[in-house]
Amino acid sequence: MKKRILSSLLIIVLILPVTVFAQDLDLNSKQPADPNLKNKMESNIVAKVNGEKITSKELAQKASTNQLLMKINQIDQQFLQTLTSTESGKKVLKEYQKQQLDNLINNILLQQKAENVGITLNQKEKEQLYQQQKKRILKNNNLNQEKYLSILKNQGYKNEKEYKQQFLKNPQLKVNKLIEEKVVSNINVTSSEIKQFYENNKEQFTKADKTQPLEKVKPQIKELLKQQKRNKKISQYVKNIREKAEIKKNI
Repeated sequence: MKKRILSSLLIIVLILPVTVFAQDLDLNSKQPADPNLKNKMESNIVAKVNGEKITSKELAQKASTNQLLMKINQIDQQFLQTLTSTESGKKVLKEYQKQQLDNLINNILLQQKAENVGITLNQKEKEQLYQQQKKRILKNNNLNQEKYLSILKNQGYKNEKEYKQQFLKNPQLKVNKLIEEKVVSNINVTSSEIKQFYENNKEQFTKADKTQPLEKVKPQIKELLKQQKRNKKISQYVKNIREKAEIKKNI
């Protein structure tokens, strides 16, 4: 039982996001085998981002709606029935799908931006990123090297080298570097900002009617404010890219 649970957890950790592209077909042929083929393919496209297509299959992978509904079913079958059989429930699922599509669009825009500005990773950076990834997997799942290799094999990888190569192909790695270098490299949190947050939120640092001193919680507040500033800068950066992009959504 423990092995099955562990394997299930690691499937989530180890499987890399794989982009599924529409099959290249000659749609300009004068006499296509199926006259409705182009319409069928176009109906399967849920969005275009600067000409790059997003298919319904990619959106389904991103949203993981079926998996989400299965989890809800395990927790509350009545709630699942409400979601899938009532108009208000269907609207919630539709809105969730739209949000996931927007997230997918944002990520594609960032990938395109990383390519356009020439973001690259040298060998040292790649090795460092992989070792960080591996360390997280080993630590979070309490694995040793032998178990790690065994799980990679169960996931269909011939060896660690093959998994490493697949991991390093993930375009998200370049996106992360883009964000760090071009967006959030100059974030500062001042002492006055930390003090103001502390004064305005003392109840968060009070236990049993005793308030923790500022110096004790200062690192915690600084990290929180830094993360808030990061999120704000990233959101604004993506917003600016979207305003200049050509985006067409079909849902």
